[in-house]
Amino acid sequence: MDSSVHHTPVNNAEPGKLQEQDLKGKVALVTGATKGIGRAICLELASRGCSILGTYSSPESAPLFRSLISVIHSPYSCIDINLSSALFPHLVGIPANISSPSSAVTKVLETLRKNFEGKVDIIVFNAAVMGLAKMGEGGVTESFVDEAMAGNVKFPILLVEDLVREGMIRNCGRVVAISSEGVRARRPGGGAVYAATKAALECLMRQWADELGTRPGMEGTTFNSVSVGFTKTEAYSKIPPEIRERLTATDAAEVAVADRIGNVEDIAGVVGLLVSEKARWISGSVVDATGGKAKIM
Repeated sequence: MDSSVHHTPVNNAEPGKLQEQDLKGKVALVTGATKGIGRAICLELASRGCSILGTYSSPESAPLFRSLISVIHSPYSCIDINLSSALFPHLVGIPANISSPSSAVTKVLETLRKNFEGKVDIIVFNAAVMGLAKMGEGGVTESFVDEAMAGNVKFPILLVEDLVREGMIRNCGRVVAISSEGVRARRPGGGAVYAATKAALECLMRQWADELGTRPGMEGTTFNSVSVGFTKTEAYSKIPPEIRERLTATDAAEVAVADRIGNVEDIAGVVGLLVSEKARWISGSVVDATGGKAKIM
């Protein structure tokens, strides 16, 4: 598709809208693709022409990914009823539970080889193990810690190791990790282990920026983290109303650019910037996506 015509530029990837096709021909891996921030990121990237391999935790989420495919393909179909489906972004979803890192990595690699010629341009580590447990109350067990470490740290390490070893990341690639303001900011009790794993992930991205950004075949590849605050996702709606209202009011009061908390499209827009050519000179950074709460420098 000619990127100069047949599209409607928008600020966010609203369902049914296309943006400039600057990611046409690229392949993105987005973990946790069927809900919340992950779904919004898929819409953002695919509306710019990017093909996507999306993962979800269990086969039960497959219908959600099929629904996402329908939303993404709809505006492309409306451009020209004679447009070949081969020109649509190629979208593939697979169950890959990051709590079982070795199995999940194997599935991702096999799918990249089968459906995307064994190559990827953009990796977004969005899926996370988000268990909460306050210290000293019996919930921080060995299995609790192991699961958090497996999904949030071990899975990214093993995946990047295999992708790099097999030369699957194209040059000028983009790797983005969704992190949490809990790494730096005071949050309600119970999130210490989760925050620690996100801090570890941020550290990995900084180290990989130095180690891999100029690796032969990967030249120009950037590695960045996005620090996310309280955001309206499916999990948000499940918080008891009285607690949700209190947290929302407290967080909104600290946001610098609006009297509200974040939406998933806000986060997707920041990720969309980091995967663009215009962000080629940003690497090893943590980008604040909290509406100015964190003031990361």
